[in-house]
Amino acid sequence: MQPTSDAQFAASADDSVPPLEEVRDGIYCYGLRQPGTLPHYTLSYLILDASGAVHVIDAGWDSDTNWATFCETLDTLGRSISDVASVTVTHLHPDHLGMAGRIREASGAPVAIHRAEQEGIRELSTPLVDADVLERLEGWGVPGERRPELLAAAHQRGQWPSFTADRLLSDGEVLDIPGRSVRALHTPGHTTGHLAFVDESDEVVLLGDLLLPNQFPGIGLGGTPSSNPIDDYLTSLDTVSRLDAFEALPGHGYRFRGVAARCAETAAHHEKRTAEVAAALHPDATVWDLAAQLTWTAGWENLQGLPLLSALSQTALHAERAGRVGTAGV
Repeated sequence: MQPTSDAQFAASADDSVPPLEEVRDGIYCYGLRQPGTLPHYTLSYLILDASGAVHVIDAGWDSDTNWATFCETLDTLGRSISDVASVTVTHLHPDHLGMAGRIREASGAPVAIHRAEQEGIRELSTPLVDADVLERLEGWGVPGERRPELLAAAHQRGQWPSFTADRLLSDGEVLDIPGRSVRALHTPGHTTGHLAFVDESDEVVLLGDLLLPNQFPGIGLGGTPSSNPIDDYLTSLDTVSRLDAFEALPGHGYRFRGVAARCAETAAHHEKRTAEVAAALHPDATVWDLAAQLTWTAGWENLQGLPLLSALSQTALHAERAGRVGTAGV
């Protein structure tokens, strides 16, 4: 895997945000701050169509600072908010969808997402029922004294704003960008309706959070899947790995080449985790027991709140995949 942007590579290693860069003729990328968590910025892409209108891929976290950056970026390109013709979002997470509503309100530009993401937004914006969450935590074997902490974390994750897109996309649809052919590629796993976007003529693939150069994305983080999200994710990696000749334009980190190698590395990480869970399985093992035996970047003993909830959810997915009957995720 080879970085293709020195500025983005440098920003990924410190607390800066990447500046505006031209990726191809009429395709631009810049960073928007993502507060309170890593990665610390989202990469947003601007595509100019044949008439010079602007099409946004991933709007970034909604904040006044990011709005100012967005407007300044348009100005640098000799454009204004009235020139924005569409907003398309790879997935429902607020660091990608967040500012789409503000852009739509100011410009009138329609917002497009995958149809499964619209259903995911509906699910996530529905208030959680404490009894249902506590039942899940008990089924995972979470000690009683840790359940209030994880219940609070579940509500934190469940505080999702309602949003209705103007266009619901399906796999293979071409975006309405005159003079260009940008195709939607359904890549479920990170979320149920996650999309990548393929520009065949410019040989670039916009990856959202499907594949990142410097971390392994979480899995099963939005929408009700029809199968195990890990299996879906590995299938998506296999699909995207066939675009090895293309430059990768991810949602975080930095642009790079070597899509197939990074797909293989990411898939191996998850296969290894499933194997670790399978080796630890026994008839009385709970999700809590299994998670405690796995290696976590922050250390199992240091996981609290939302990171702990995510760790348990990921462990449940791997346990299900390893052959254990159960349901993953709160």
